[in-house]
Amino acid sequence: MTITLEGVYAAVRGMLSGIEGLEGADVVGDGLPDAGYPHAEVHDGAVHWVVRERDKEVERRTTGDLDEFLYWAALHTTRDAAARWELGHRGLLPGCDDTRVGWLARQVQLLKLVRPEWAERFRARIPRQCPGVRLEDVDAYPAGGRS
Repeated sequence: MTITLEGVYAAVRGMLSGIEGLEGADVVGDGLPDAGYPHAEVHDGAVHWVVRERDKEVERRTTGDLDEFLYWAALHTTRDAAARWELGHRGLLPGCDDTRVGWLARQVQLLKLVRPEWAERFRARIPRQCPGVRLEDVDAYPAGGRS
């Protein structure tokens, strides 16, 4: 299968369409390409995740696997949605003052709606990427509570 830019964006939108909780979240390719928002580029048989800010490239990842790019896009969109959600839902887990726990719990929950295996992949990385956050707290956080 040949990867095209139109196909990449159609796959991203198709993957995220209709998932409750992602309304208004930042979706890859929707923001201004030079304002720190990620976008896709397709060339040499690969899809490139590119973030540019003020005419400077600040991030680039490349894969020949469209599914891997979709995972990156799902991470980006669910993180944005989860961070917004957390702002309005602080303090739902008594005794937990670490705001990362709420947004991580919500992100895991949203990723489960996109693809359960991606939620597990993300969850497994939490201890390494967020030192001090306990998975027990993330799992206990009522991320589906009060909309």
